[in-house]
Amino acid sequence: MLIVANGKADHVGSSCTESAIEFLEHIENHGVVVLDNSWLIFEEYEKYCSFKGQPGVGDHFFLYLHRRQAVSRHVQKVDITPDGNGSYEEIPDSLQAFDPSDHKFVATVIADERKSVIANCADSDWREAAQMLKKNQIVVMELCED
Repeated sequence: MLIVANGKADHVGSSCTESAIEFLEHIENHGVVVLDNSWLIFEEYEKYCSFKGQPGVGDHFFLYLHRRQAVSRHVQKVDITPDGNGSYEEIPDSLQAFDPSDHKFVATVIADERKSVIANCADSDWREAAQMLKKNQIVVMELCED
């Protein structure tokens, strides 16, 4: 989503970029982001975003998360447990085949007692696994139609 909000996802249209920007602005003003205590999600974002907070909205949001990571009304942290096989103990067997690079996000949502949701813009893996994720009570909010 941060890549899309930065305008660096060539495979999506401008309406998807606008949706990502609007969502991030809404979360910054009214929401709470859930991250893992082991920094895996943040490190994933760090690969694509700048600590300068610019030039894009995704970069701005990344800096926002970094600066507010200790403020619980903005960022909640949960523990996820590596299983020693490249996944996490929180991941049910029925989701082991799901994209391993996204297991950290699924494990974080499962570990969150408030049952947060995953927001997706352009990653087709989430759409393709929608039924299996839903069966496991993982809610994915699709911000872009295709």
